[in-house]
Amino acid sequence: MSCPILHKSPIILLVGAGPTSSTVIQAAAMHVVTVVAADGGFQSAQAAGLDVALVVGDMDSQVSLPKSQAFAKIDDQDTTDFEKCLQVCSADIFLGVGFLGGRLDHQLAAFSALLKEPKPVVLIDEHQLVFVAPAQFHLELEAGAPVGFYPMLPVHVNLQGVQWPLDDAEMSPLGQIATSNKSNGELLTLKVDGHGLLAILPVRYLGAVLDVLRG
Repeated sequence: MSCPILHKSPIILLVGAGPTSSTVIQAAAMHVVTVVAADGGFQSAQAAGLDVALVVGDMDSQVSLPKSQAFAKIDDQDTTDFEKCLQVCSADIFLGVGFLGGRLDHQLAAFSALLKEPKPVVLIDEHQLVFVAPAQFHLELEAGAPVGFYPMLPVHVNLQGVQWPLDDAEMSPLGQIATSNKSNGELLTLKVDGHGLLAILPVRYLGAVLDVLRG
């Protein structure tokens, strides 16, 4: 489905209706210019005291919006409200809260949306952040910091700066994965040959990750 771009901003926070807290939403909002809510995420954003530029979705979770609130009702049932937000918004990078945890099928759908979106998208909850790793990625981490990499699609990976490094490893959901790894205190260096590897890091590195993804 092709949708017109309704909102543009350098960095956009997308707020979903999944489990989260006002504390997490407010912390995420410190990194962004604009807030967009995915349907029921409007209530979470509003409870956190944020001004919402746009509400997007099929609106099945809305009883009534303030008259002044901009919204885009999209009835397409082949896409999630998260995907609808990505379709009608343009940003250099997206940050999402309220898309991890809760119903497993919703979380898996969010991961699929990450694979389809060409722009960087970082999803966070209270403890972790998740994003699709770019072709090359470098990050300073404290020794012992937990890191994980999960291949949603087959990829070849070089990974250094961790307790269990990888050298041109062929990774896939049915083969080698790299969860439950940890930093050895050296520079984390990752190279991957395709758009299909989920990187999972502690949420305390959000600012640093956004800086790297923005280039």
